[in-house]
Amino acid sequence: MMIRRSLAAAWLLLPTAALADADFFSVRDQNPLVRSAYVPLPMLAGTAGEGLAFSAGIQWSNTVNIESSAREALLVDEETIELDLTLARVVGPWRFRATLPVMNRSTGVLDGAIDDWHRFFGLPRGARPDRPRYAYAVGYTNASGVRVDAPGGTALGDLALEAGRLLIERGGTSLALFGGLEAPTGERGRLTGNGALDAALWLEAGTDFGHRLALSLRAGVSRPGGDALVPFRSSVGFGTLAFNVRATPRLEAALQVDARSAIAAGSALKFLGSAVMLTFGGRYRLDSGSLIEAGVVEDILVDHSPDVTFHVGVRLPLGHPAR
Repeated sequence: MMIRRSLAAAWLLLPTAALADADFFSVRDQNPLVRSAYVPLPMLAGTAGEGLAFSAGIQWSNTVNIESSAREALLVDEETIELDLTLARVVGPWRFRATLPVMNRSTGVLDGAIDDWHRFFGLPRGARPDRPRYAYAVGYTNASGVRVDAPGGTALGDLALEAGRLLIERGGTSLALFGGLEAPTGERGRLTGNGALDAALWLEAGTDFGHRLALSLRAGVSRPGGDALVPFRSSVGFGTLAFNVRATPRLEAALQVDARSAIAAGSALKFLGSAVMLTFGGRYRLDSGSLIEAGVVEDILVDHSPDVTFHVGVRLPLGHPAR
């Protein structure tokens, strides 16, 4: 119901504005226990225009979560650096892209800086005082016999192959339908893949309000497959709402909210429930069509996703220049 209402609101807003493809920060939830479920990565901004483009995005997250109930317990204390490599092509109304993630999980280097920052400003430190700095653990158990103890290290994630088509392109309205499959190229034991083919379907809408303000929206559903170490639900809803304010034709500030429903099945723990994340930052567009973006991701629902994620992305046109 919420997704249908959001799309209806976007439909009412779009016809008064100029045509624009959706522009998003290319970020997603880095929760290691459910990361292997397919929730499509929002496409890096600036994909309109004929031709081929390559993009690379880095998401650098750090979290400490200790949680338990009568039936479950989890301990997550880790740092993830994910590199998302994407090849995208626009042909008329069609959009195609392939994304391969590479993930490294380790003790990391951010524990001290994050804890000192929270302590200096009097912010909640969560479970950090109960853990040694620069430790590593990704574990989960429940009364049904599930036992997860994922090692650190570097591994490929699942390869996403996606395609979309503009459904509406008139009178300032842009609406596209996308579908995607995620192939099992990741490692189930390292929680970078779930060992099966996943599928997703979603809508994207984008519009410009004059020369300064742009609004982008997406909403969809994913169906994770396979036998993940943490049991998944049969379907996951997800959505993104992004606002972009252009200071100059090249420089813009951006604010984005990403939300998803719970991925883990049968869990009452917050870290395995739904998640809402806020990304704030900016972008710089070059005359060549290249784009650089940077942002910080915070967990709006505290303890439902990693404490903080830093993001940097770059897009390079390989064919005709994009807008």
